[in-house]
Amino acid sequence: MNEQDYSTNNAPQNATTPGGGDHSGYAPYREEPRVIKHSGPGIASFVIAMVALGGYIVSFIVAGTLIAPVLNETGALKGETSGAFLFLGLAILALAALNVIGVVVGIIGLALRGRRKVFGIIGTIINGLVLLLFLLLIAVALMSAGSLH
Repeated sequence: MNEQDYSTNNAPQNATTPGGGDHSGYAPYREEPRVIKHSGPGIASFVIAMVALGGYIVSFIVAGTLIAPVLNETGALKGETSGAFLFLGLAILALAALNVIGVVVGIIGLALRGRRKVFGIIGTIINGLVLLLFLLLIAVALMSAGSLH
């Protein structure tokens, strides 16, 4: 066998070669599509965001049920409500700390290479928006407290 034997095509004239226009007789290497996994920290960030949102909803419902019995007919507070406000304040602070953790974990999930970033993006956005709303709430409360004198 010499070089000319390798260059000739022994396929029949009407046969199609696998791989299209390449008539070398060999099919091109077909790479299997790579399955990219979701990032673990991204999923954790999303779960933290959902738990925190659920916690906010539950804490406002519980605080509302604790405050409702001490309201009179005009809507003014008539008794000891410090327990309800203390619960609501501590719950919001704990959930805000959870949102900070969610943002950090989400950023870690976005920094991983070779992983899907969908849950990291969603978790970081939700946790970040909740933190911004929390900071806005604090800013409004401080501004209104300054105008009460």
